[in-house]
Amino acid sequence: MDPNAPAKTSAANVLTEGRWGRGLQLSGDDEVKLKIGNFRRWEPFTIALWIKSPDLKKRAVVFHRSRAWTDAGSRGYQLLIEEGRLSASLIHFWPGNAIRIRTESPIATEQWVHVAMSYDGSSRAEGLNLFVDGAEAACEVVRDHLYKNISGGGNDHLIIGARFRDQGFSGGIVDEFRVFDRQLTPWEIRGLVESTVIPGHPPADLEGDALKHDTLAHHDADYRAQLQRVRQVRQTLCEIQDKLVEIMVMAETESPRETYLLDRGAYDQRRERVHADTPAALPPFPDEFPRNRLGLARWLTHPDHPLLARVTVNRYWQMFFGNGLVKSSNNFGSQGTPPTHPALLDWLAHHFVSSGWDVKALMKVIVTSAVYRQDSTVSAERLRRDPENRWLSRGPRYRLPAEMIRDNVLAASGLLVHEVGGPPARPYEVAVSFKPVKRDKGQGLYRRSLYTYWKRTGPAPVMMALDAAKRDVCSVKREPTSTPLQSFIFMNDPQFVEAARRLAAVALQASDRHSSAALEHLFRVLTSRRPSDAEKTLLQELYQAQLSAFDGDPQRAQAFLSVGDAPRDEAIPAPMHAAMTVVANTLMSYDECIVKR
Repeated sequence: MDPNAPAKTSAANVLTEGRWGRGLQLSGDDEVKLKIGNFRRWEPFTIALWIKSPDLKKRAVVFHRSRAWTDAGSRGYQLLIEEGRLSASLIHFWPGNAIRIRTESPIATEQWVHVAMSYDGSSRAEGLNLFVDGAEAACEVVRDHLYKNISGGGNDHLIIGARFRDQGFSGGIVDEFRVFDRQLTPWEIRGLVESTVIPGHPPADLEGDALKHDTLAHHDADYRAQLQRVRQVRQTLCEIQDKLVEIMVMAETESPRETYLLDRGAYDQRRERVHADTPAALPPFPDEFPRNRLGLARWLTHPDHPLLARVTVNRYWQMFFGNGLVKSSNNFGSQGTPPTHPALLDWLAHHFVSSGWDVKALMKVIVTSAVYRQDSTVSAERLRRDPENRWLSRGPRYRLPAEMIRDNVLAASGLLVHEVGGPPARPYEVAVSFKPVKRDKGQGLYRRSLYTYWKRTGPAPVMMALDAAKRDVCSVKREPTSTPLQSFIFMNDPQFVEAARRLAAVALQASDRHSSAALEHLFRVLTSRRPSDAEKTLLQELYQAQLSAFDGDPQRAQAFLSVGDAPRDEAIPAPMHAAMTVVANTLMSYDECIVKR
C-alpha cells in the first residue's frame, strides 16, 4: 500500500537531496502526518524507508502510530533509534503489555540505510522482524508480552520524525517511505533496496528458500486460504481479549531499572547509583529474606514478628466493639495508647498466626466469647466507672456503619441482591454525587454497599453523610457523628423510601391487609422483637394519621409510591400502602434499627 495520499508536513522540515531524488530532512520537533497505517494487532504489515542519520542517536523517533510516549504509554507501534540501534515495538501500554525487538548492532551514520519493519499479526516478538539494507538483522527480544489492542488512544495514523513529549529524529533524512498492508517476503524487501523488484512480481532467477516463500505467499491458493483463516482466528481471539476488564497490579521487572541520586533533583544530573533496600530504622531481617518489598512482606508475616498480627487483631476487635484493645489503632508506638488487656491481645495475635491467618476463625473466637455476648445495657454505676467500656464491663453498643445500615434495609425489604463479585454497582445516589455518573437499572440498584461505585474524590453522598471514610487518605477508624442530615437521609433517600415501600407491601400481604398485624410484622422484622403495648399504640396512631392524610390526597399517595424503580403491588390501595410505607420508613430510622446492641 503506497501512501499516495498527501502528507501534512511542517515548514520546519525541509526538502533536501534524497536517496532517489528529493528527501525530507526532519527538525525532530515537527511531525509528518500520513492518513494511513492504523493497523490492528492481528493485521500483518510492512513499513520500509530509507534513512540517513547525521550521528549516533541516543534516542530518536523515526516513525510511530501513537499519541505520546510516557503519559500515553506509547500505545500503537513505532520504530526508534536507541543508542544507535533500531528498535521496533507494538504496544498496548509500555512496558507491561508490549512486544519489542532491538538490533544487536548500531546502524551506520552519515550514509543512506534502508530499513524495513515487518510484522505477521501474531502478537509475538518472533513475528516482528527488522531488515537493514535488505538483510534480516540480528535482534534481541526486549519485551514479548502483548495481549491487548494497539489501536486507539489518539493519533490513529502514521507520523514520521517526531512525537509529543519524546525525542524526534533531529537532522535525520527520510526518503521512499512505503507502507504495505501485508508482510512482505524477504526477497521483496531486498528488492525494495535494489529497486529491481516490484512487490508481488518475482524475478525469473528466484530460487531456493526465496522461491519457496514467494510461491507460498503469492501462488499457493491453499496456503493463502489457511493464512487468511489464521488471520480470522487471531482477530476473533484479539477481540475477546480486548473486552476483558483489567486492574493494575504491581510486578517486578526482569531487569530492574538503574536508579540514581539526582543532583538537586535534575533528571540529567546523576550522582551515585542507588539500590532497593529496606529502611535502616527497622530491626535487622533474617538472612534468608531479600532486602526489598518481598523481604519486608515476609518479615512482617513471620510467626516471630509480633506487630502485624497484633495490629490486625486489634482492628477486628475494634470492628466488633467500637474500640480496639489498643484505642489508638492507628498508632502502636510509644506515643499511642497502651493496651487495656495486653495478655488478651497477645493471645489473640498468637491464635491468629497459629490458625494460618484465618480471619473467619478469628471472628468466630471473638463473637462466641462471653465478653462479646454480654448485655449492652448498663447500670448508672457501671456507666460512671467505665463510660467508654474500656474494661469490657458490658456488650458493645454503637451505630452501625453506613454500609450495614443500607444493606440492612435492603435485606429487610427483600430487595438485596446476594450475588458475590461482579462489576461496580451504581445506586441512585451516584447520579447526584459531586461527580455524577449514570445510575444503574435493575439489580445494580440493590447490590451490597461493598460494590457501590466510588470515585476517590467523588464518593457516594449517602455513605459520606453516614460517616463512611473518604478514600483520598488512609483511615484506620471512622469518626462517628450524629447530625440532622442523617435523619433526613433515612426519611427521604430514594433507596430507603423504596425499601420501606417494598417492606410495607410484604407486611400487608402477610397480614391480609390488617393494619395491626402488618404493623407488628414491620416492627418484628426491623427490630427482631415484638412491640410493647405502648409501641403498638404509637405505631397505630402514626398509621391512622398518615392514612387519613393520603385518603384526602390520592395524588400525593401515588407520587410517594412512585419513588424507586421496583414495581408496586397495584392490588394494595394506594393510601393504605403509602401510610404503611411511612411507618416502615420511620422504623428504619428508629434507634433499635440502626444501633448495634
